[in-house]
Amino acid sequence: MIGIYRIKNVVNDKCYYGSSKNINKRWLKHINDLSKNKHHNILLQRSWNKYGQDNFIFEIVEECDESNLLLIEQKYLDTKPAYNIGIISSGGDNISNNPNKDEIIKNIKEAIIKRYSNMSDEDKKIKFSKPKDKNPNWKGGVSINYCQCGVKITPSNKTCSKCRPRDENNNPFYGKKHTEKTKKILSENRMGKKPSNMKKVKIDDVIYESLTEASKILKTPPPTILWRIKSNNKKYEKYMYI
Repeated sequence: MIGIYRIKNVVNDKCYYGSSKNINKRWLKHINDLSKNKHHNILLQRSWNKYGQDNFIFEIVEECDESNLLLIEQKYLDTKPAYNIGIISSGGDNISNNPNKDEIIKNIKEAIIKRYSNMSDEDKKIKFSKPKDKNPNWKGGVSINYCQCGVKITPSNKTCSKCRPRDENNNPFYGKKHTEKTKKILSENRMGKKPSNMKKVKIDDVIYESLTEASKILKTPPPTILWRIKSNNKKYEKYMYI
């Protein structure tokens, strides 16, 4: 059976959500690991040890196709279940919310240092000095690619920003709209705030809050003012950013 399941503590109603292509097999795996006190999720393990197996129930909350498995699981993870450490269905960060975060990071760091210190100079050379095609990061000597529209893009991108697909499979906000209440809150939060990249401009000893403000007051296009600021012409030496 393919779908989403829940492990629920009947004492405090806290739960853990997961997904599987074989729910029955996954459930047996959870039981085995929890019973042996070696479950990968320390929050669930601690609660299991405290309340005992009899106070936990296993439930199938939704059956689905394999193609929609992670998408539907994310819907449940978005409810922020108490026992889930990772909150992304496709995996990822399982450290930030882990109660043993500091210890895990320390162990990882020590393991890396130990592994590196045990390597000979020749081993280091082989591992870290991989030329061209032997290096997994080698891009064939090309540092830029081109989008189908002709715009330069980095090798890690397939398209430029304008050509990037924005259908429902590539845009989590596809088909959604902010409510009027949300729009009002966002608007109020922005009121009185200045853009972080805004710079003051000084022209003929007069200071303007931004290039845009100077443009409106002087009735001069922003590109013209910007050109004068960057110009080496002494005629515009009193045009500057401050």
